[in-house]
Amino acid sequence: AVPVGPWSNAPYLTCRERLSRIRLVMGQIFGRIEVEVPKHETILKKSAYELRRYPPVVVAATAATDMVSGDSSFGRLAKYIGVFGKPANQQHEAISMTAPVITGPSTSLTPGTIQTLHATQPGSGSGTGNDPAPLQMLFVLPSKYTDARKTPQPTESEVSVARVEWGTVACVTFSGWATTEDLISREAELTKILREDGHVVRGRCMLARYNPPWTLGFLRTNELLMPITPAPWVPPASLPSMQ
Repeated sequence: AVPVGPWSNAPYLTCRERLSRIRLVMGQIFGRIEVEVPKHETILKKSAYELRRYPPVVVAATAATDMVSGDSSFGRLAKYIGVFGKPANQQHEAISMTAPVITGPSTSLTPGTIQTLHATQPGSGSGTGNDPAPLQMLFVLPSKYTDARKTPQPTESEVSVARVEWGTVACVTFSGWATTEDLISREAELTKILREDGHVVRGRCMLARYNPPWTLGFLRTNELLMPITPAPWVPPASLPSMQ
């Protein structure tokens, strides 16, 4: 979840709060990321990609129609955490915004799901290629949420909460505005390189975007994430797997 709507309650702000929000927005315009991001361990860095190990995280998910737009998908998740006012969860608990927003096929996004509270409605998209799996958009919830059953439960059936594990992923970082054509090209190139290096690709790519819409294009941070099983020569990660 990226920061949105910094002036939604502007009439009620003090001068100090207004200045603070001006600084926040100016930082966001120039690509500064000042919200919580998921912790991970980097186990390998190469010129073309890096390998990361992610511990289990709790996410909020909803159906998406394509990889690069998703305004309605974003709106449902933003409403769940309380961006637009009263949070759309049963506890009415405001949840802090985080980064990145992640979009991708459900088979890649939630391969290690162990707790699910609501069934997500399938999307009509098909990822960057011919993957028939429905697309989803995810907000990774703040790290204080470790159990989906104890996380604020959505009041809308289109939003689900789950605890998932991506395990080891290959990551490529790039700037600019992501397009479908760009993702197709980057996914094909990354898949080829990973297989040449002996890794087993376990799913389709996921797009992670760290910035709000008003960030300058060349300062935007995007990542292409690909779930893999590392080649035998890769050093083991110290982060434990989900049991």
